[in-house]
Parts: sequence; C-alpha cells; structure tokens
Amino acid sequence: QHATKTPAKNICLFESADDKSESTSGDETYSKKNVKPIILDPFPQAANPKYHVTAPVGENGFVVSRHGGPTKEELADENLFKIIDRTASDLEVNTLVWKCLGYRFDSAAEKWTTAEVFPKWKERYPEPPDMIGMQRIYSKEVDGPCLRNNQALVRSIPVDNKKSYLKEYMKPFGFTGYQVAELTPNLTRRAQCTNWLLFYREELFGYTVEELRERRRLKQEKEEQERQAKLDAGEDVSEEWKPP
Repeated sequence: QHATKTPAKNICLFESADDKSESTSGDETYSKKNVKPIILDPFPQAANPKYHVTAPVGENGFVVSRHGGPTKEELADENLFKIIDRTASDLEVNTLVWKCLGYRFDSAAEKWTTAEVFPKWKERYPEPPDMIGMQRIYSKEVDGPCLRNNQALVRSIPVDNKKSYLKEYMKPFGFTGYQVAELTPNLTRRAQCTNWLLFYREELFGYTVEELRERRRLKQEKEEQERQAKLDAGEDVSEEWKPP
C-alpha cells in the first residue's frame, strides 16, 4: 500500500473530541501453511461513474441490497465471513459499509444520498468513498484516495473498542488471521472493513445518533464518578501508559 505524507484526520462516527484512534493493519496470522498472495486483475470498469449505482449486488450468495438501511441478515456472521473469503465482490463490500455509515440509495435518481450519514463523516465524505480500491490499480494517483478512505474507516473505531472483532466472531468459520505473505491491499482492506462492520453491529446498529451520544455521555459520567470515588479513597488515579 502507498504511504502518504499528509497526516490523516480522525473521524469519530458519533462526535467526540477526545478520540485519538490509530490505524491498524488487520490480523496477520491465518494458518501455519505456506501461502502466497492472490493477485487480482485490474478492474478499470469500476472507474465508470455509474458502476457503483448500476452494477449488480447481492449475488453469489452474499446478502446485500442497495435499498434501505442495513439488516440483521446482511450483518450476520456467516454473511460477513463471505467478505474475507472473497465471495463478496468489492462493490458489495463497499455497498454494505456505505449503508452502515448512513448513506441511502435513491433508486429514482440512481444516486447515494447522505440522508442518515454520521455528521462528522458526512462533512468529509458527501459521496460514499471507495474503501477497497475497486479498480485494483495500485498507483498513487488511483489508489491513494482509497487507502486513505479505508484508514479513516479504521480510525473511526473509538479507542475503547479497538480489538480484533474478526478473531472473535470469525473463529467459528476457521478464521484465525492471516500470514503476512498472503496479504494484498484488497485482502487487507476486506479484513478491515469486516472488522469495522462487526464493530458497527455490536456497538452502533439499531441506535440513532442522539441515542449514541447519550450512551457516550452516560459512560463518561460513570467513569468520572468512579475516578472521583478513587480520589476520595486516596487511590492513585494516574493513567497507566499503554502501547499504541
């Protein structure tokens, strides 16, 4: 993947000035077998401005529709596993992520709207961004924006929720991670999108932005009460250093 000298800005899906999440590279321990990366052919058709609104989705057994919001079936473990085992197409992965971010498809106008997009995300991405790199052309000019889009998605997971949802929920399907030797930009981003989708399902799905803000406020209030109780008891409340 391409490096960029421009520092990326964190985007928290529900507003928080305190979140300073960092990009992660995904899980990198799959099996003990010797593996080689699967290099996919370039797909320049994805550059067509109409591709993301007219190309078929919901095929090959992957459950996803452009219409409406995300569903329990679309976010089911067995469906999300089809992202990391490459059953789902790049467009299908993007489509599900877009729906979870709040983009809604207007079939009459053949366009995605920002009807329910998280406020901070909508400010930066008025159009649904490519999280995968659907053209599979890994030049800085073509793929650089896709890389940064994916990094922004990863960083949107709050620090308190930084963990491998993949290993926790995909383990029943035999997934334990990847070997570094088999990682490609496409596979790495699929893993990161799946991890984000699992985070979304477990922490955000079914709540409004207002409800999420209230949950966060109550959590911060509880943490402050616990901190004050420790101070009153004469306990040390200095934060322990944690590695990034």
